[in-house]
Formats: sequence, structure tokens, C-alpha cells
Amino acid sequence: MADKNNDRSLDFEEILKLLKQLNADMDKKYVLELFNKADTTKTHGKPVLDAEEFVRFYHMLTERPEIDEIFMKYDDGKGYWTFSDLCKFFYHEQKLDLTEDQSKELIAAFEPQKQLQLEEHLSPIGFRTLLASNDQQLFNPIHKRVYQDMTQPIINYYISSSHNTYLTDDQLRGPSRVEAYITALSRGCRCVELDCWDGPDEEPVIYHGYTLTSKIFFRDVLSAIKDYAFQSSPYPVILSIENHCSVKQQTVMATYIRSIFGDLLYAPEETPNRIPSPHDLMGKIVIKGKKLPNNLSNTDEGEVSDEDEAADVSNESVKPPKKDSGHKIKLSQEFSACVGFKAVGFKGVEESINSKGIFVSLGENKALKLIDNDRDGVIKLNQHMLVRTYPAGSRTDSSNYNPVPMWNAGCQVVALNFQTNSEPMQLLQGKFMDNGGCGYLLKPGFLLSDDRSASPWTSRKRLSITIVSGYQLPKPNDSKKGEIIDPFIKIEVHGVKEDTQQCKTSVKENNGFNPRWDEHVSFVIGQPDHAIIRFVVYDHDRCVDDFIGYFALPFHSIQEGYRHFSLLNKHGDKIPMALILLKVEIKEA
Repeated sequence: MADKNNDRSLDFEEILKLLKQLNADMDKKYVLELFNKADTTKTHGKPVLDAEEFVRFYHMLTERPEIDEIFMKYDDGKGYWTFSDLCKFFYHEQKLDLTEDQSKELIAAFEPQKQLQLEEHLSPIGFRTLLASNDQQLFNPIHKRVYQDMTQPIINYYISSSHNTYLTDDQLRGPSRVEAYITALSRGCRCVELDCWDGPDEEPVIYHGYTLTSKIFFRDVLSAIKDYAFQSSPYPVILSIENHCSVKQQTVMATYIRSIFGDLLYAPEETPNRIPSPHDLMGKIVIKGKKLPNNLSNTDEGEVSDEDEAADVSNESVKPPKKDSGHKIKLSQEFSACVGFKAVGFKGVEESINSKGIFVSLGENKALKLIDNDRDGVIKLNQHMLVRTYPAGSRTDSSNYNPVPMWNAGCQVVALNFQTNSEPMQLLQGKFMDNGGCGYLLKPGFLLSDDRSASPWTSRKRLSITIVSGYQLPKPNDSKKGEIIDPFIKIEVHGVKEDTQQCKTSVKENNGFNPRWDEHVSFVIGQPDHAIIRFVVYDHDRCVDDFIGYFALPFHSIQEGYRHFSLLNKHGDKIPMALILLKVEIKEA
């Protein structure tokens, strides 16, 4: 594309245009200096670069002087590192104690020059490659696998959860899609929602009741869930069913549940004498819903979900019918027998705990009010059962609430609209990268029922970060043609109210290719077990700063030392080649 005249070489103007495409509006004199160094053959009597010369030019252009400066601190002027130099770097900077054999293995793996490999020496290029490797990223590689105890009762875990999973757009008129369940499950979600209603020809359907959203068949959703439930994680998938069906179609639902899921379904005939763990339920699909007492027949009545979200929708064109507080709906015995986690309506902390249910749901506003008025009560409730929170019905645009206060109070099933990739979803994705991305995270000890005496304030930390540089930061999707970005980085701490804070770097004008900051920030974090750190890169604009990308992770997943992270787009996907280099230190505060 850059070779406009197809002469298999690039002249200086073509090089400048190529750099602009790469978002690098660099000083022309500097580019010309590198161009002339690389141009050794003077092809066709004019300054152009052939393929080999362009490779040389690109290597000079992509040198990372900030990384070379780190290298020179430990090379004693030799121009290379011995295994001993590498050990010193890891000990002093990365806070890791390497053995001699480990350092030699790293040199063998990352040094590209065979002769230096044989001499067990590491070059600056080898060091750059090492520093960009997976194990040297900001996110601790140990946390990329399941490392937590998965044998505790399931109420002791945060669970990655989706609200109105079937929707791909807004809550009133948007389409419902089976693919939305596949997307959520592939992103690590372990609790999905199904709003079930009577459909035509005795076929139950899923849609957002009392709205104009489209409808999909219940059986198709179950088939998709079966196929994709355990592709990203072996741990249980919970189906949060909001049941609005007649007894007849509930029986149809039960038939589909049994026939499609088969042995995957967790539906014990007798109530277990203990709450199962994620390990106990590996490879299982669990229905959460209303359940009849075992001694009742299918002619008996059970209450409809008190957390009837469909009736919470505010819409002028389609309104739900009024219902009184004593409204009941008959439950099919066959459907009730499929329920593995009994859901109960919230009537208060103590009554819910004593209800013999395992699941209770709270709307966002009710949950926040309860946390504000009786935080200890909410924590106690979460020590006895699973608490699901969900967005207010007024969020018809599918916006999300801040999940952090719910997690801080121990709420396990904090359901968000997965189709809306704003800050709350980025925090959820960052939080659940931990523990191998399996969708289950063990809650901090002080929130667990058997460790109530533990204090959350015993491990105050000071997080010190030097924002060193960026590399190949892209233009915003809607950027004007030829425009070069002016990047800056915002660093945020999300946690308990006292710890929530943020700051930002200066703006680097006209440089998305290799901006250099070397700017220092520091945060004191009182409850690090609750903290999520979020980095956001913006393109500065006089009107509205444009979002470029982000990265978020739990505080306890941070590695100290010189670390890279890959920038993610708003969907949580890696932006190719886009990196941020930091230096991180963590100390007692």
C-alpha cells in the first residue's frame, strides 16, 4: 500500500505517509537521519529503501530507548548481560529471586543471536523480547490459571453474571439473540438470565416481557447453552429463570431441560445437607428458580418471583398489568423438580436467611439502599445465601450500574448488561480475569462466614506507578483521516469509598507511535482485597476526549517491576501491538 508507484522500493515521501498510517507523526529531520542511515545502495540513483533496507530502517525506528536505558543500568558498559546481570535485574527491579539455571533458561529462550546464546549472554534486543513476554506482563501469570480453593460452599465466591442475557441492544425494542448467550459464556459468564413466557404452539419463548423486544425459543437457548457452557470454564453455569409461563408450558420447559441437558443438570431430589462447592458442581448446569415443597403436587400454588424484573420496566407504549402484592402463579411439579437452587423473595435479612432458600434477588436501588442502611446485615445475608443484584428497570438503554459497592458488601451474583461495554463491564472483565478467568472468585476472608473476626484494614498498601511509555497506540475508530493522536493515561482505583481515587498523565502531542511520559503516581489503598486498578488511554480533544483503550485488573494480580500491559478495546479484545510500559512498586503503607 505504501509503495504507490510499485517500484518495489519506498522513497522518503512514501515512508512519511506510511508512518502517518502507523499513527507516528515524527520529526522529519529524525526520520530523514534514519532513512539515510538505512539507505546504503542508492537504488536508481535516488534515495529509496529496498526491502532489506526498510527492515533495517524499521528496526532503528522501533528501538525502545527507555528499555535500553534499563538495560544499561546492569550491563557495566559491556553491551550485553551475563546470567548474573539478569539475576540482579530480576532481584532489584522485578522483585523476583531467580536461580542461575532459571536465568540461563531465559537467555536461551529470548536471545535471538546464536553466538550470544552459546555464550549465555543477553543482548538489548533479547532483553526487549523478554520484557514483552507473557510472564513479564503486569498481570501475574500465576493468576491466569485456577489457583484458588474451589471446594468451599458456592456462596463464598463471586460469580461472573449477566442480566437479560438474550438482549443485544436496549431493553425496550432491541433484538433478542441466541448468540448473546454464546458471547456471554465465551467471556467467562457463569450465571445467565432467561425470561420465560408462553409462546405460540405450546413453545415457551424468551424475551423482555411487556416490551417490544423480539422473541427466541426457549429450546434453542438451552441447546446453545449446552454446547458452549463449559468451553471457557469447567465450573457450573447457573440459569437464572424468571418464570412467567402457564403450568402447561412450564411442563414443556421441564421436558426440554431434562432432554437437552441430561446428566449435565444438577437437580437433587432431596435438599443437600450442605451447600455444594464449585468443585462439586463442575460440568453441571443449575436452574435457579421458584420451587414447590416436596410434598405438593402440580396442582398446588407457588409464588411468582418477587423480583419480577419485567414489571419494573417503564415504557409508554407497552405497560405491564397491575398486580397486587399477594399475586400467585401455579408452578408445575415437573419444572419445580428441575430447580437446583431455590429462589426466595427478599422479606428482610433474617427472614431470607431462615427461608430455606439459597438465592435471593435485589434490584440495584434496593440493594444500594440496604447496603447504606444495614451493611453488616447485607454481609450476613451473603454469608448464608447467594445474593443476585440487577440493573434498575429505568435503565432502558441497557446502561450498567457500578458493581463495586455490591462486591464490597459480599454480593456474589452482580448481574450486568454484557452488551454494554462501558466502565462497569470493564471492571467486571478485569476482576474476573483472576483465577484463570473461570468465572468464580473466592471472596476475601473477612466476608466469609467462618472468618468474621478478620479485619479488612490490616494490610494497607502503597501502590507506586511510573508510567514510562506507550507503543503503537491506535487512532480512535472515528478519527479524522490523517489525524495523529495526543494521548494521555488516566489511572483509577476502584474499591471501597475511602480508596476510590484517580489521576492522569500529561498529554503527549502528536505521538501515538512511541509516547514517553516517565511520570510518577502513588496511591494508598486501605482495603487492597477490594481494589481494581483501571488504566484508560484517551486521545485529548478540545471538546470530548476520545477513548482509545483500557486495561483493568485486581490489585492483588499486579506484578512489581518493569511491566507491560496490552491495551484492550471497548469490547475487551486486545489491540494489536498497543502496549503501555510501567514500573510498579508495592509497599506497606
